Amino acid sequence: MMMQQPVIENTKSDEQEIDNPDVQQSIAWDDDPSNPLKWPSGKKWSNIILISMQGMVSPIASTILAIAALEIAEDFSLHDHYTLALPVGLYVLGLGLGPLVLAPCSEIYGRRIVYILRFLLFSVLNAGCALSPNITALCILRLLSGMMGSAGPSLGASSIGDMFTRAERGRAQALYAFGPTCGPVLGGILGGFIADRTGGWRWLMWVMAIASGVVFLLCALFLQETYGPYLRSQRWRNPEAIAQRRPFSPEARKLFKRSIGLPIRLLFTSPICTFMSIYLSLIYGILYLHLITILLLFGPSSVYNLHSYQWTHGTTGLAYLGAGLGSLVGTVICGKFMNQSYTSALRKQERKTGSAVPTPELRLPFMQIGMSVVPIGLIIFAWSAGRTHWIVPLLGAFIFGAEMFMGYVCIHTYLVDCFGEIAASALAAAIVTRCFITCAFCVMGFQLYSKLGYAWGTMLLAFLCIAMIPIPILLQFYGPMLRERRPKHSW
Repeated sequence: MMMQQPVIENTKSDEQEIDNPDVQQSIAWDDDPSNPLKWPSGKKWSNIILISMQGMVSPIASTILAIAALEIAEDFSLHDHYTLALPVGLYVLGLGLGPLVLAPCSEIYGRRIVYILRFLLFSVLNAGCALSPNITALCILRLLSGMMGSAGPSLGASSIGDMFTRAERGRAQALYAFGPTCGPVLGGILGGFIADRTGGWRWLMWVMAIASGVVFLLCALFLQETYGPYLRSQRWRNPEAIAQRRPFSPEARKLFKRSIGLPIRLLFTSPICTFMSIYLSLIYGILYLHLITILLLFGPSSVYNLHSYQWTHGTTGLAYLGAGLGSLVGTVICGKFMNQSYTSALRKQERKTGSAVPTPELRLPFMQIGMSVVPIGLIIFAWSAGRTHWIVPLLGAFIFGAEMFMGYVCIHTYLVDCFGEIAASALAAAIVTRCFITCAFCVMGFQLYSKLGYAWGTMLLAFLCIAMIPIPILLQFYGPMLRERRPKHSW
């Protein structure tokens, strides 16, 4: 009898736990049809397409003015390259500042309202940029429009985590990531032809205002809420949870104040978030530096005594196709092989340890491939730019674009796997770091090549990428331990 007594006590404890309303709601939610993880595939993918449209339009706006830098300089009587880079650099900075507010808002009030309201303001601010009377107004409006347009590029991976299981996220993440990585490339290509045909940079902003307005209407009509905790509070009409999410309530203000600091805490206290943020910032910063400075190598005239292939009449924008086609190929590679790599790594883990429990570290082998090949593309670009036929540096940009995309997708998916319901805050930390460094790259890019030239300027970037190659290997061994040390956060 004495040996059986603990069993009886444990049974009672289990029964009490099952009788707990919160536990019952959690069990019921796992099988609830309104749970985004249980949605039909069509509903999930329609949401992904709408979010991906936001994730593409906003990055297109980031570089669409880069190709018209000389026209802006002439219109506003500018004479230095630092100021010329500000409309792009400040927009990218806005993309980084926005998630600090957007991420906690999405975790309090849900994703849908953040996507819709911010993109409406984004459309209005693009129209304001088209009407800017001077460079100061243009720079301020570009900063604000970057902040408003950051919802799509920053929250998309979190929305994917809301709707797809770990084993299913690869393909959805590949489709979504096409926008943030290829959007800047499309901005350069479209900007070149629009500016050439319309004869002015202001039409570039009018086109963005129209495009973002159309996307806003589509999202307002068809976008669905995906954030589980918000949906659960509405599903069971939990008074406390609803009160916490009521706009301007004391509970909401308290939660917002606590949540807005979470991305910064994650960045400085979670080594995983820190390492991934730094590497993501590096490869994304290099992409933007390439897109901003492409005019030096392919523009109609030589600058800083650097070689130029002297493309004219809107064709300069076609130089963006090197990195753009690379990103497109990267999309195909990720869509086809990323889930397979995850499944293969899981089988290998099961054979080695006997455990079939998925871990975020299963993403790292695929990431390692991309990180290892990125420097090769940069090295090819470095020693062919201005020395060989133009196709060779574009080939280097193509290789960089493809492998950069693989790293970009894996980093986002890895962070979502690691941080779960606070993934939006972890991604916000990565995006803030990414955009601050990218802004610096945009402003300093011209000076990098003017002082070091194409060869050693690009080699400096390649050396930085080579230094980052060991990160996935280290995380493979120490990732589980580091995940246990991440900051805890709950509602």
